[in-house]
Amino acid sequence: MPYPRPAKFFGIAFLLCLSAQFIHAQNVLVQADGLLQQQVKKQNFRGSVLIGVNGKIVFERGYGPADEEWNVANTPKTKFRIASMTKQFTGASVLLLQEDGKLNVGDRVSKYLEGLPDAWQAITIHQLLTHTSGIPNYTDSLKIAELNQHGATPEQMIALVADKPLLSVPGAKFAYCNTGYILLGMLIERVSGRKYADFLQQRIFTPVEMRDSGYDTASAVLSHRASGYQLKQGAVVNADFIDMSVPFASGGIYSTVEDLFRWNEALAHKGLLSPASRKAMFEIYPESVLADSHYGYGVVITERFGRRLFYHGGGVVGFSSVIQRYPEENTCIVVLSNLEPIKSWEIGDGLAQIALKESPEPGVSRRRTTPRQRR
Repeated sequence: MPYPRPAKFFGIAFLLCLSAQFIHAQNVLVQADGLLQQQVKKQNFRGSVLIGVNGKIVFERGYGPADEEWNVANTPKTKFRIASMTKQFTGASVLLLQEDGKLNVGDRVSKYLEGLPDAWQAITIHQLLTHTSGIPNYTDSLKIAELNQHGATPEQMIALVADKPLLSVPGAKFAYCNTGYILLGMLIERVSGRKYADFLQQRIFTPVEMRDSGYDTASAVLSHRASGYQLKQGAVVNADFIDMSVPFASGGIYSTVEDLFRWNEALAHKGLLSPASRKAMFEIYPESVLADSHYGYGVVITERFGRRLFYHGGGVVGFSSVIQRYPEENTCIVVLSNLEPIKSWEIGDGLAQIALKESPEPGVSRRRTTPRQRR
């Protein structure tokens, strides 16, 4: 029997490769939907989910209601509060201003913001970005419940901890701090001369074509906005109100799974940031270590399933979110939920196992490597 001609051989091999890719893609669809249907039954999961591989969306779907009272379903176009995932955008904004020559991350933040406490004078922008400033977290204040209802200015948020001692010497160790990202939002406004929301729109959302993302406000009327819910004593109830001026640059953005996939692609491939800025954002800084993870500029750098992983989670009243990127595998997972206390990061790990063709490993997919990232 004659051997196949080279062209025919490679043609057959190419078709077999395409066939294998198609079969894997179909398996991802079936297995991902199966996992999420289980979460719907087990945890009342509601939200939207996306898996992207090699720059293409291979799975996206909504589950459960975006609005319980009107019985409106979640879809990939539904807008969710993403809470602390906002920190990625704040970090990128600071790097864009550094590219503009308007600041340096090694500068003291007091160079740009007046009236800071004496103990904060030596704190650098880098330390705010990496949660190594030692500044106390405003979320521990007893006044938060009241401010959530009425809103606050960034200055009022800073005042909650301005008279408290530092938790550690600046630059000494990691301690997750939303207060630091409030300061970074104030810095962005001072240096750029624009409101934080306007800077995001002009320098990130518009260039990246994130048309369904923005800074959340209580007065804004948003089409396709998800309502937030909580589980209390086994029943689904409306989430408590929070004015999103409170989290500000540490957690005030809303978005969709599709827009966040565009964001992932822009960070990974499309030149929103310069190579030097991308390197700084995803750098491993020895001082910002917790367990087996490091914190870059708005991103957690760790390993999962023996692979490098960049991610950030978020949680605010009624909402839970995560974005995960496996850079070597060019795989992106986004999970946005409008029900608390859904653990979006655990669902993300389960979806990653499917997309990466990993077998479940007890104790690995459930492991968290950073504290709960609220607001």
